[in-house]
Amino acid sequence: MKRRIPNYFLYGEAPRPHDERTLHVEPIEARSARHRWKIDPHRHRSLHQLVLVQRGRGVALAEGSVAHFTPPAVTVMPAGAVHGFEFEPDTLGMVITVADELLQEFTRREPALAALFKQPMTLQLAAGAATTDLLRAARMLMHEYERPASNRALAVEGALALLLAQLLRLSHAEQQPEDSPLGRHRQLVARFRAVLEAGFRANHSIPQYARDLKVSESRLRSACLKATGEPPIHLIHARLLLEAKRQLYYTSRPVSEIAYEMGFDDPAYFTRFFSRRAGVSPRAFRARGPHGQAGGPLRVAQSLSTTSS
Repeated sequence: MKRRIPNYFLYGEAPRPHDERTLHVEPIEARSARHRWKIDPHRHRSLHQLVLVQRGRGVALAEGSVAHFTPPAVTVMPAGAVHGFEFEPDTLGMVITVADELLQEFTRREPALAALFKQPMTLQLAAGAATTDLLRAARMLMHEYERPASNRALAVEGALALLLAQLLRLSHAEQQPEDSPLGRHRQLVARFRAVLEAGFRANHSIPQYARDLKVSESRLRSACLKATGEPPIHLIHARLLLEAKRQLYYTSRPVSEIAYEMGFDDPAYFTRFFSRRAGVSPRAFRARGPHGQAGGPLRVAQSLSTTSS
């Protein structure tokens, strides 16, 4: 039987009427940590969301598409879109939820916002002044939202307007026509990420992925390098590492069992793979989680006020 996609107010909360000026801001950790950093597919009927990731890799699922992100990144999720997330434990960032009526008010002043929220989109943010300005606006928004001061609503909406303006500038810089060379590379990488999501546990080889995509290995490599700056093997390893971290963090299964499930023939090789990429051994990483000695997720509620520009 086909599973029904739930409709929430905020994730996990029953639908309820919203105010036309609803604007909610919270750290990613506030809701995702108690769901083991995995947000199952759902939708918000009249609420748009921006998810800003400052630390931690992850996967965004939206209307059947898959986007793997590395920080800093922003996911734009229009109202009504079916979406979900899988975050690396201890991810830093924030989720901004905006009522459709409030967004439409901003759109009347800046029509380009309509295109920005037309469909789900994930933007990788390159280092530079525009990204610095966006992160500064995000910190201001979080600060004003948490601050019990007079004229709070005016200050919060002003900070949101600044953030949206910066996001528009970045999205214009990133947009490439689909028939341009870079646009075609990005389309191929999007297809690669989709088949990677289905096959990463089976330890598929790059030639096998290329065959599934009906392209040559050299074309796949070229597309990944030009669209992401990384070769295909790095994207595969990043997805493996994300899943390994979740398994170590939230289960007490033996490391060897996790290694075999992830497609490694030798648990010792898995340990070397993990240690080289995570900077700590699997056992040391596990000690940070609920089943380890360190006692659970690190608190990141102060992330936006303590992260440097």
